[in-house]
Amino acid sequence: MQKGIFLYTEDFQRYDMGEDHPLKPVRIHHTYELLRCIGALGAADVREPTPCPLEALKIAHSQDYITVTDRLSSGQHVPSYHRYGFGSGDNPVFPGMWEASLLYTGASLDAAQAVMDGAPVAMNLSGGLHHAHYDRAAGFCVFNDAVVAIQRLRQQFERVAYVDIDVHHGDGVQEAFYDDPSVLTLSIHQTGQTLFPHSGYVQDSGIKEGAGYSVNIPLWPYTEDEIWLEAWRKIAVPVLKLFNPQVIVLQLGADAHYLDPLAQICLTALGWLEAVKDIHAMDLPVVALGGGGYNQMVVPRMWTLAYCELFDMPWNDEIPSCYPYHLVGHTLTDHERPACAPHDRNVVRDYAAKTIQSLQERFLV
Repeated sequence: MQKGIFLYTEDFQRYDMGEDHPLKPVRIHHTYELLRCIGALGAADVREPTPCPLEALKIAHSQDYITVTDRLSSGQHVPSYHRYGFGSGDNPVFPGMWEASLLYTGASLDAAQAVMDGAPVAMNLSGGLHHAHYDRAAGFCVFNDAVVAIQRLRQQFERVAYVDIDVHHGDGVQEAFYDDPSVLTLSIHQTGQTLFPHSGYVQDSGIKEGAGYSVNIPLWPYTEDEIWLEAWRKIAVPVLKLFNPQVIVLQLGADAHYLDPLAQICLTALGWLEAVKDIHAMDLPVVALGGGGYNQMVVPRMWTLAYCELFDMPWNDEIPSCYPYHLVGHTLTDHERPACAPHDRNVVRDYAAKTIQSLQERFLV
């Protein structure tokens, strides 16, 4: 059987928005080193990615936006460049932005092509930058590599499912396929009432021929494993089975963890991993992308667990002493539970129940 593909290069570190920016590209390097240390990389064909060709990028972004990104990266003056989403705290212009963005996008394109060529799974942890819009950067994202990958997959597959377990709504991907019945976009996230990008509500379900093919599962802050998984398994799993996809693009944002500093969903690594297991159990080819995750003690552990699940690699909980970045702790899983007040649990439970009921009535009756 063909091995899965793992895309990696140290050049992923070039997508660096600055020392004070919460997105730290070193998290990818730390994950690679953890995978190497536990002996997991032998389960994959590790490949260096190639930059995204412009013709593939143009399917996801406007020519004007592509040109502006290139010019800003090279230090040229662009009047009113803020209207393209650049210059804010979220998306500062940084040296080498053009080349770094083409590289992570190309890695997702390579992953899509690998699956089309027969790989059971292909993973690009530098990808999953799901907030970039057709003509605007947003939410730390310059190019929307998930859209580029999905557009490539559509050349071979009639039904593509995009599944997003990042704590933030996958708005840029939903936007790209909002009227397209061949792509199901499904996102489980902290409600937009309380978190960027302030979208992804139950009623946002697609337009025109795509009506009913965008599924959003918003949840209240402080949602823990049990209720998150109840919503996932009562809505996401049956909706996916009804859609009957031929391939899945799985965005593995690790920022729903209870220690993440930018959100308030309270999952443990093992609770989050249950969703990855459910996707794997569907026995479909998977393009696995990275995404959010802003706690350096957490992200390498969660992505290592996801890798081991998707690449059928057995794992031990204890992290070996050969791993040089001991700041992640000594085990892959969490050995403490997030603290949540009884009042918060009641609010979370009520909000989730209403979300589940509304989505069941909308999609599953």
